[in-house]
Amino acid sequence: MKRIKKNTNFTFKRDFVRAIAALSFYALVLIPHILGYEGFEYESEYIVLGSILLLGPWFCGWACPFGNASYFMTRLGAKLFPSLQFQINPNIHNILKYSKYLLLIYFLSLFVIKGINYFGDHMIMYQSNWFTSMYIKFKHVAVLFIPLFLPRFFCKYLCFQKGAYNMMNYFFPGSNIIRDASTCISCKKCDKVCPMQIRISQKEYIKGNDCLNCFNCLDQDVCPPKHRSLKLQVLGKIRMPLQFGLLMFLIYILISIVVKMVTGA
Repeated sequence: MKRIKKNTNFTFKRDFVRAIAALSFYALVLIPHILGYEGFEYESEYIVLGSILLLGPWFCGWACPFGNASYFMTRLGAKLFPSLQFQINPNIHNILKYSKYLLLIYFLSLFVIKGINYFGDHMIMYQSNWFTSMYIKFKHVAVLFIPLFLPRFFCKYLCFQKGAYNMMNYFFPGSNIIRDASTCISCKKCDKVCPMQIRISQKEYIKGNDCLNCFNCLDQDVCPPKHRSLKLQVLGKIRMPLQFGLLMFLIYILISIVVKMVTGA
């Protein structure tokens, strides 16, 4: 059975940001697209990739509309179906999590073979053949239905972009979570609250390990106050996770809107 982290001041503020990100995407982009209108998409892949390359996968844990929608569906599922909450067995999970890298290789091959521009209209990419068409259709099921019972299913196993972000963060760790083994008491509370099933208590650095930068493990009610063995490191300096997440989201939105207004794209 999966565990849902209890609400704290940190999670309340973070989840408020997540709600804005998810609702704005569905209201401004997806619903108008379904109705045949051109939506206002402030998201820029250049800005997303650039920020992740420099400062880690903060986008996944704070601004990704699909990840955030998945998160809230998991919260809803915990309320509606409390006895039907599951986690995939760790041994199976450790195999399945590599499926997103296979998908990454496949989509990269499409970019090369068919000359598809990843930074252009994503629907061109998703409508390029029968497989990509099925992928985008199942994506909505994996984001909005499966998380009612299995948390972060899409993020863990099907998001090829997350596979790319993992490699970027591994080779260019602008931000990472560090664990002080000398003060850690191996209570494993951090493992229990990680939505991506990362065994944080067994690692010295969390970088490129499927981390979403949700910062559950850094919340005040997780790592015992007397020890504080987990810390967020950004560009070599220790930072407060809440302030970092809020600042990154604000900067991302402002830059994206300015770019949209200037380029008209």
